[in-house]
Amino acid sequence: MSIGVKGDERVVCHSVGDLVSFSEPEIGRTKTPAEVSETSAGRPDRWAVVVFDDTYHSMDYVIWALIKTFPDMSTTDATLIMLEAHNTGKGVVTLCGREQAVQYRDALRILQLRCDVNPGW
Repeated sequence: MSIGVKGDERVVCHSVGDLVSFSEPEIGRTKTPAEVSETSAGRPDRWAVVVFDDTYHSMDYVIWALIKTFPDMSTTDATLIMLEAHNTGKGVVTLCGREQAVQYRDALRILQLRCDVNPGW
């Protein structure tokens, strides 16, 4: 057994005959997004504002509506949300408290976008 370095992590190398395997220590390892759960049972105050794919309005209109409703949102973020909704059927716009999520949903609906709020994010 020997210890080496892989990036910023220590890697343990086990060799048996001609076979070599690597194992990474679990201590201090950060989770990747795929390993992080989407919902959090401990956070009932987290609501997701979800926008759905829109076949009626143009992509530019959806981006404009997101920026109009969320003034601090960048054009890049609005574009990514629009593309997520276009490609998967829905896109998460923001996570916030229930009252704020309902206000955002209502503002997007005034701009004629299909959207909803989902609890427990």
